[in-house]
Amino acid sequence: MSIQSNRPGGPSPQPSFRKTAAISIPSHARSFPSPMSTPSYYGINGSLQSTPECLLPVSCTSSPMPPMLHLPEPLFSPTSVPSPTSSPSAMSQAISKAPSLIRRVSHGAKGIQGKFRRAGSQARRDQSSGPVIMRRRSDSRTATDNAFDVSDLDLNLDDDDAATEDSADTPNALGISTTPTIPDPTVIAPVRNTRLETGTPMRKFSKGKPRGKEIILRLDFHSAKVFWDSSRPSKAFYVDDVREIRSGPEAASYRRDCGVEETVWTRSLWFTIVYSDNSRSKGKIRMMHLTCPDVGTFNLWTKTLQSVSRDRIDMMAGLLGFAEKSAKLVWQREMKKRFGGIDHVASDESMDLQGILELCRSLHINCSENTIRAHFQKADTNQSGALGQTQFLYFVRRLKERKDIKRIYKDLLPEQQTEMDKDVFFSFLSQEQGVDVEMNVQHWTTVFEKCARATKPRATPVEGGNIPLPLTMNFPAFQTYMSSASNSIYIPADQQLQHDRPLNEYFISSSHNTYLLGRQVAGQSSTEAYITALQKGCRCLEIDCWDGGDGKPIVVHGRTLTKSISFQDTVKVVNKYAFSESQYPLILSLEVHCCPEQQMLMVKTMHDEFRDKLVLQAIDPESSSLPPPQELMGKILIKVKAASETLDVKALTSELSTRKRDRSFSSPWSRPVQLNDNMIPNSPLVSTPPSMSPPERANSLWTSPRTSTTSTNVTIPTSAVISSAEDSDGPHTMAIEDKKKAKKVKTSKITKALGEMGVYTRGYKFVDFDCDESNTYNHVFSVNERTFNNITKPGTRSKQKLEEHNVRSLMRVYPASHRINSSNFEPLNFWRRGVQMVATNWQTYDLGQQLNEAMFAGGNDRTGYVLKPAELRAEDPSPVIGHKRAPKKEVKFNVDIISAQQLPRPKGLSPDANINPYVEFEMHCAEDPGMNAVGEGGQEASAAGGRSGIGNPLRKRTRIVEGNGYNPEFGDEITMTVKTRYPNLVFVRWTVWNSLDARTFDHRPLATFTAKLSNIQQGYHHLPLFDCNGEQYLFSTLFCKIKKQEIVDARPEPMQAWNDSRRSSMEPSSPLQESVHSKSKSSFVKRLISRNTSERRKRKDERTSSESKESDLDLASRSSTFER
Repeated sequence: MSIQSNRPGGPSPQPSFRKTAAISIPSHARSFPSPMSTPSYYGINGSLQSTPECLLPVSCTSSPMPPMLHLPEPLFSPTSVPSPTSSPSAMSQAISKAPSLIRRVSHGAKGIQGKFRRAGSQARRDQSSGPVIMRRRSDSRTATDNAFDVSDLDLNLDDDDAATEDSADTPNALGISTTPTIPDPTVIAPVRNTRLETGTPMRKFSKGKPRGKEIILRLDFHSAKVFWDSSRPSKAFYVDDVREIRSGPEAASYRRDCGVEETVWTRSLWFTIVYSDNSRSKGKIRMMHLTCPDVGTFNLWTKTLQSVSRDRIDMMAGLLGFAEKSAKLVWQREMKKRFGGIDHVASDESMDLQGILELCRSLHINCSENTIRAHFQKADTNQSGALGQTQFLYFVRRLKERKDIKRIYKDLLPEQQTEMDKDVFFSFLSQEQGVDVEMNVQHWTTVFEKCARATKPRATPVEGGNIPLPLTMNFPAFQTYMSSASNSIYIPADQQLQHDRPLNEYFISSSHNTYLLGRQVAGQSSTEAYITALQKGCRCLEIDCWDGGDGKPIVVHGRTLTKSISFQDTVKVVNKYAFSESQYPLILSLEVHCCPEQQMLMVKTMHDEFRDKLVLQAIDPESSSLPPPQELMGKILIKVKAASETLDVKALTSELSTRKRDRSFSSPWSRPVQLNDNMIPNSPLVSTPPSMSPPERANSLWTSPRTSTTSTNVTIPTSAVISSAEDSDGPHTMAIEDKKKAKKVKTSKITKALGEMGVYTRGYKFVDFDCDESNTYNHVFSVNERTFNNITKPGTRSKQKLEEHNVRSLMRVYPASHRINSSNFEPLNFWRRGVQMVATNWQTYDLGQQLNEAMFAGGNDRTGYVLKPAELRAEDPSPVIGHKRAPKKEVKFNVDIISAQQLPRPKGLSPDANINPYVEFEMHCAEDPGMNAVGEGGQEASAAGGRSGIGNPLRKRTRIVEGNGYNPEFGDEITMTVKTRYPNLVFVRWTVWNSLDARTFDHRPLATFTAKLSNIQQGYHHLPLFDCNGEQYLFSTLFCKIKKQEIVDARPEPMQAWNDSRRSSMEPSSPLQESVHSKSKSSFVKRLISRNTSERRKRKDERTSSESKESDLDLASRSSTFER
């Protein structure tokens, strides 16, 4: 059972939830123990604190990349704890003592964090009147054009503006009325039930504890919080943080995880609450598994939580519109709280300035005290120092007025005209918004009439006449349109869209280690991660399959401390949500480490669940090219390594002998076996004791493949390890030259039944681009980012071959193994080389994931398939062939950053502190760093030297607006011009920061929004804003005007600029390679002079040591999350 939205196009910031009947009190209620006293978490000033921990930049001295949106700083200084990369031997010793030590340290750190957690955070959160984050629902479409629009048009147009002022049944913070009698079935508001307040007995389950634990679950009506242990604040969650409520078949996987037997009782009385734990910086997803004593209690909790969430959002959303119903309800709620149910007359009701300040904080109105005081004094017409209801409504109207939009409205009106008619509105759409009105006159006429009627009574005929007055749009109606779904920032989707090019000519939205919710080595696995990815339109999921202890395959990040989930549950979830966002084909990338018996179970499970969705044979057996996505709609493709019947032992020995003797993070648990040249054993291999000595190289803990061995003898890993090496997180350690020397072998241990499922996406171990497999039309090469960077080094033949390969065949690139904190690379480097499946860690909303989501957001790109630029497709082969490089284009655009609305309040900010916002605007292009772009306007914030490109965006910033987080106006106009060979790969990013002292440009970012330039519309638009977890704020937006000029051919560059550009293209695109590259140039002459074999070997060892140190530095800069 999910909290559902009735908006078919996707959730808006104020979803209009389906109204449900009031919940009846079951007649068979049980007697319950006395409730434990609920602790009070109210502070003195009570500034709202419901925003997740704000984004903190991580400074990286070794990288020219801009500050990314990373995790916040830890409670203790990281210098007090040794870095895991600074002392590899220490980490090796820790591992050798058993993984339980790491768990104990981790649990201890968790306890410390809980002890020092600020109590004021919960106190301010308890006073919140509603949510600030748009929680994702499993049945909602999230990547929609209108997912963020805020408007009366979407919510309150049909609501009666009048609220019953003398009603005794006023809502509290939950929006729940207090009627003690049995409700009428037609009542749609949730009813406050004393059973929820006093608590109901429940049995709480967790993984590995099938017996469960008896608890008393309570609902705190004042703070909208559910708790089950009042003495421990951590044993609670807020209704606003609930993401899903699952029951029945949807919760079956959770029952199996907990080891609970499937019975009629558990199926009907079990429900799982999925919520975000925002007490942690990264917003960890948690699950609470419960069984109820009876059906009445089950219905009471599930229905109430749904209606509570709906009403709190509706109340908050109503305050943004022009209807005053929500404002009146807020007033009634406050008066009910103040008088405590005592009878009183309306004239006794008033609220002083301090009460108004606290109320504004609970409503997420983050104005300075001076601003609120000024509005208060204007509303206090009788100078009494307090506001009555009528004066309060006037105060709210003044606070909601958008002066920035009002100026636009007045400028559009002709002289002697007080309201906007349809002709003026259409002229505004054509000239300012860049809309071709003539293409759909009927649609825009309907929009105009709907907005015009929404804010005024029906037009009446002239006195004595029968013809009604023509409709006109007043200012409230115009403001309604400006914030509605009809004025989305994204270009509308083409209803006649046809993805009719071959599959290899598209960028495909892809995920890496999809099952993980956190870090790569100790994170949590959950089917929720698959649901989230599919809801966002992901079209290529990764499933790592390993042997389960009960004979059934599991999904887990092998040889790490991550938790596992059932393969069957994963397939069931994928089957249910596969096409919830996009009907275009879904690719399942299987990394198989299972024995043949469990592989057969995998095949059976996929056949049973997917049925006719599976592609099991070619559509056209005679075709030698991949089919277009259009022909595969509603289908599931399996990407799996090809099956092999035999294994060449001698060739395998030759291949393994060329590998470097690296050790991986998981090597203490590997099982090396003495090689037998006579035969390959079919039975499990006999293992020798694993070596526990410290690694030979400092970075081997993170960069070695998981299949590396520790024995000094020639060894081979088990068949499970060898079965899918090309998709492993371990990098390909064999150099390209060595691969050419090694004899090509079939190392697959995939069964024939499973291997045959890879019809159009058959995986092969990458050796080089001249191997036989590269000539097959249906092969897929999977490489990690480091291998990719080695292949595409400037001046190498392999770079050109890779680009030519990606014109006609599929490739998948995934993050390297050193990214243990699940960070991401910048995907631009791979898209410009034609890589179709650039897999990122979706659980980390850093710059890489922001760019990835922006690539597939808005318009036609929401399908998860984006047609590659012509120069990267077969119709214009290869963007680089010798000196015939694709010509550069000039892309120029203007962005006027006008204002922001209702910005979130950062955690940790004192109640008396103001928000001092400013905006940084960045342009990202797919060029090597160089003199590629120039900017005008705003304040310069780019890296020194004026160089821009991958890792170095062109950046500008606005002025700081002091003390106004509610409606700050910036008024900065920025113009940017970039010359690039990839005009379709230009991205822009807005980041809202808070300056603590209102003078310096640093401190904490509040929210961000990233978009592909070609996907956004021109004109005045509201931009959605997202937090550090990629969750969208309900009401926080940026208001901007965007103007894009026509893309033209770039003018030839002067010789000096061309030389600079050429020099920059020869520089490494990855920070990891920078130092090695400079050293190789300085020692070039020496390498020519010295030809002695021993000297070359010595230099090779020195170079290896140097690379190791650089990798350590790179890891240290990227793994602050792991250290914490």
